[in-house]
Amino acid sequence: MESQKMHLRHVMLHCFEKGNSAKDTVDEIFTVYGSGATTIRTVGNWFKKFRAGNFELKDEDRSGCPATTDTDIIKTVLTENPRYSVREIVDATNIPKTTVHNRYEVWVPHLLTETGLMNRVSTCDLLVEAQPVAEKRPELANRRGVVFHHDNARPHVALAVRQKLLQFDWDVLPHP
Repeated sequence: MESQKMHLRHVMLHCFEKGNSAKDTVDEIFTVYGSGATTIRTVGNWFKKFRAGNFELKDEDRSGCPATTDTDIIKTVLTENPRYSVREIVDATNIPKTTVHNRYEVWVPHLLTETGLMNRVSTCDLLVEAQPVAEKRPELANRRGVVFHHDNARPHVALAVRQKLLQFDWDVLPHP
């Protein structure tokens, strides 16, 4: 991504030195790289810098603390103990709660490891053995298809959700 940005900036500088207008440069870039490569405003901003005599193509440094510092600290704390809550991370690092909260969800694992998968399977097996469905809900014991169970929270009973459940032809288990 960064190398493509730099490449496009070189193309803009080349077109500027050829004497092309910003509009002609955008048209040329769109022809070669497609319509999503840049915008007329971006090209115009770079041409403005070039006209002022600034031919530096690298991004200028921005003010403020870099976000990676906080992220690295949060990752280090979570590596030590992945079960820390947001409040515990705030207490341990003195990073503002909103910063921790905004960056906290990055480390929620989306893929199960083999061990995690086996733990979930064994837990489900234990639950099935402990409370057989046939005893609790005999009408569901020999049923084919999906029976969807959720509570009556507002997002779950919204029209779009109910329509999707009808589209899938899923039965909804009534909430007690």
